[in-house]
Amino acid sequence: MVPGLRFLLGFGQEAVIVFFLLSGFVIHWSTAQKPGLEFGAYLRARALRIYPLLILTLALAGVVAWIQGATDPRVSWKVLLGNLLMLQDWGEIKPGVWVDTYAGILVLWSLSYEWWFYMLYYPLSRKFSASSQIWAVAAISISQAVVYALYPNQASRFLLYFCIWWTGVEMARAKLAGRPLTLVTLAKPLTIVALAGAFLGFGVWRDHAAGVALRPGVHPVLELRHFAAALGIVLLALLWHRNQWLGFRRLFGVFIPVAPFGYALYLLHEPLALHANLMRFAAAPVLQFLLNAVMVLAAAWFAENYFQAWCRRAWAK
Repeated sequence: MVPGLRFLLGFGQEAVIVFFLLSGFVIHWSTAQKPGLEFGAYLRARALRIYPLLILTLALAGVVAWIQGATDPRVSWKVLLGNLLMLQDWGEIKPGVWVDTYAGILVLWSLSYEWWFYMLYYPLSRKFSASSQIWAVAAISISQAVVYALYPNQASRFLLYFCIWWTGVEMARAKLAGRPLTLVTLAKPLTIVALAGAFLGFGVWRDHAAGVALRPGVHPVLELRHFAAALGIVLLALLWHRNQWLGFRRLFGVFIPVAPFGYALYLLHEPLALHANLMRFAAAPVLQFLLNAVMVLAAAWFAENYFQAWCRRAWAK
């Protein structure tokens, strides 16, 4: 592997937490300004954004597994259906998983969370007053943190993580209301995340006291790591915001050209670069990395600009 790349990839879990926070922000920003938005239109928009590229990724993963003659039990119609129903998670590192990610495409774990966050957001934002929504989120996530600490399960995990996503909603709400983004403004969502994380911390302490070997990328430490990352990321964002996002464009400007097809890039890089391994003929790791990068970028660009665009047109007919 290219020197330093393994280190960067080690923060993939934290990158997903950033994505959850940004997603909550973007979804509220776009829907709060559409008070008349009906659930059917909301569902259609979310499905049209998520599913075409997901189905493309699942098909690609299945073809790669078939060509390679894989006997992985995760390549089955049952697992495929579970992924289409957004019930998947990463079974190797978490307990109580209903369905594994199809063909071992690990990045798919976050999509199920994202989908159920969408489904929770609409009724909560439409049926509860703005002032009571945060208390509903607290009741949902903290109660499930207690349940999860005692009985780890997939349903509780979806609901537990909702408070992280909702923190992004509260950030968007503050901006729309013209309020400054400060610790005071975000005190309630951050407290909910911290309390939920405290129950997860209890689970880690209990396992440690029982002599269980703990690892940072595996339950129960992994979940605590996610919640600690959420707090750290928001605190860093608030500090950066206070300093007018100094250096942001210089640091992240290089990613602006790929942002429009970032979702496709996220999904396709694993089946193309890691599973298909088409560039294995290149002996030098750096050359192999560059060839994979070009291939994945081209595929993601095409998928977003042509396949996804075609699906939008077909749906509109």
